[in-house]
Amino acid sequence: MSDLSLAQNNPLLGTWKLISVSATLDDGTVEGQAYGSSPNGYITYTPEGRILVILSRSDRSLLNGDIHSPLSQDINLVTIAERAQAFSTFSAYAGTYSVSGNIVTHHIEIASIPNRVGTDLIRTFTLRDNQVTLKTPPTMSNGVSKVFELVWQRIES
Repeated sequence: MSDLSLAQNNPLLGTWKLISVSATLDDGTVEGQAYGSSPNGYITYTPEGRILVILSRSDRSLLNGDIHSPLSQDINLVTIAERAQAFSTFSAYAGTYSVSGNIVTHHIEIASIPNRVGTDLIRTFTLRDNQVTLKTPPTMSNGVSKVFELVWQRIES
């Protein structure tokens, strides 16, 4: 972990609310609503070097039934299709992070997508006023290479 991630002058410290997610394809085509028209999400960077990320489409369908906990046996009463839809419109992970220049690396310890555990997610960040933009390296999505750009607004305390 770099000294920057623990320092008071770390520009990423705090909690940020997701504003938009877009994807740029290799041919330059931009998908302006890669996670829906008004995605929900938060990202928190702590002075101790911990990170928590949670993302959700805003147009998620409610599950049929009176489901309030994924730990309840009642979740098994929901159709597999409904559970798959809920899973595919939500993502979360947590772990540690390190910063080097304008690169932040998220070291994943727990994730809604189990395959991410133990991996690193590298992001280039750009700050402007109270917004930070995180950009992924080219990533395969639905068989197409895309660069995702997530814009976050700082939540003031």
